[in-house]
Amino acid sequence: MEFRKMGGLDVPSVGFGTYISFDVASESEIAVRHEIIDNCIAHQVTFLDSSPMYGHAEKIIGITTEGKRDKFQLATKVWCTGRQEGEVQIARSFELMRTDYVDVFQVHNLLDWRTQLPTLERLKGEGKIGLIGISTNSRSAFPEAMDIMRTGRIDAVQVPYNVVNRACESDVLPLALELGIGVIVMEPLQKGRYVTGLSQKPDLSPLAEIGIETWAQALLAWVLGHPAITVVIPATSRPERIAENAVAGSIGQLPEELRDYIRTETERCA
Repeated sequence: MEFRKMGGLDVPSVGFGTYISFDVASESEIAVRHEIIDNCIAHQVTFLDSSPMYGHAEKIIGITTEGKRDKFQLATKVWCTGRQEGEVQIARSFELMRTDYVDVFQVHNLLDWRTQLPTLERLKGEGKIGLIGISTNSRSAFPEAMDIMRTGRIDAVQVPYNVVNRACESDVLPLALELGIGVIVMEPLQKGRYVTGLSQKPDLSPLAEIGIETWAQALLAWVLGHPAITVVIPATSRPERIAENAVAGSIGQLPEELRDYIRTETERCA
């Protein structure tokens, strides 16, 4: 696994997203998430991203990483309005994840960021969080996100990016490179649509020599081929997918002609 720098933090280039995938409650479902966490450790997929809006996800992270906390970099978010409500929600995230330290704390979808950033900055100063970030899944919010990036107050930005949704390429990603801000990529597989939802099977033969065996690996490697990207966070509820996804983190920098091939092949098969 290739590790990349985000501020002073080394993170694997392939992480794990807990949206939907960790919003579970039954004992049998939690047992599967224990398997996922064990596979994450085995394959160095140790960056876990969550949010209070992801249902039970923070709680399940706390349950499944107990006794293994030192193996992971935990990222979560604050998603509310008002200073007091923000402080309560942030404290609850620490409690649910059973940790006294969060590696990356983000303002989810920029909600009330002017109020929440000072709280995160205070916690960073107290040594309770490592890095501060923001997230947005809306192209219309990119100008505001870029204004926040220029303040020098954040270390990371989370945006959607994949072979079809390339809206952040023209402005957010170049600015992140210029400012040295880490980029966390949500929806690198468009919620699996560009893996399981294609109308025909992509041709993998041009990618075989570099070790790519599945189209999911190709799509993740495509995202990681952009120099601004720090970590991708695909989600899955299947433990065996962790090993498959991790392969993309050891491919290295894709030649531009292969990135072009993956993009055009996805568009052909979509």
